[in-house]
Amino acid sequence: MNILSIFTVAVLIPSTVCGAAQTELFPIVQTETAFLDTCENEWVQHEPAAAPWARGECQVKWRWAMAAGPMAEAILVMSLAEGDAARSQAQVLTLGAAMPAGVAVSRNAAGMRFDWQELGSEGRYNVTGALRIRGVTLQALGCPQYPGASMGREKVMQATLPGRRPFVVTVYSRGAPTGFEPGVYEVDADFSGVVPDMAALQAGRYPGGGGRAFAVEPTGWAAECLDPE
Repeated sequence: MNILSIFTVAVLIPSTVCGAAQTELFPIVQTETAFLDTCENEWVQHEPAAAPWARGECQVKWRWAMAAGPMAEAILVMSLAEGDAARSQAQVLTLGAAMPAGVAVSRNAAGMRFDWQELGSEGRYNVTGALRIRGVTLQALGCPQYPGASMGREKVMQATLPGRRPFVVTVYSRGAPTGFEPGVYEVDADFSGVVPDMAALQAGRYPGGGGRAFAVEPTGWAAECLDPE
């Protein structure tokens, strides 16, 4: 069994322990204060009216980024495994054991996908934050604009980390509109090296493209937007 097969099996095993310790493969390089300062500044710059409450919301984003650590680590290990067959089996199995319960993971020819839903939930994870605090730079490629807030938010990004091949990651998040509907969080990572341009994005040719927001088509695309979480 090769390393990719082992990893696929491992990530399907949910963790039975909440708050599993972070691995040392990709250590956190940003402090909580630096994260909050950056998050608050970007939010207020984008939405000036958010100044009174932005930092409080950023504190939630920090907690969600910590919770999403195992997903970020899994993505980064896979970005290495695609071109590094020597990656140790022990590291891969450790990541699988730390995966949060309730997060479904699947593999495809180009990459991997995480899917989480919870009835009535506003959210729980922040993969973009979890990647950034590990030194990953995320450059927006585009953001589909859905016709209403209840349709959720989505962002397609190119991710780079020094010494690694860039990859594309898409995050879609939708807080539950009512207590009788599910909150949805989906992450797609593509390690093929193909970076979609705006024409490809608009045609739905990007990781996870098509079928978001319960099959409602976007009304347009923006070049940049706030993170979905």
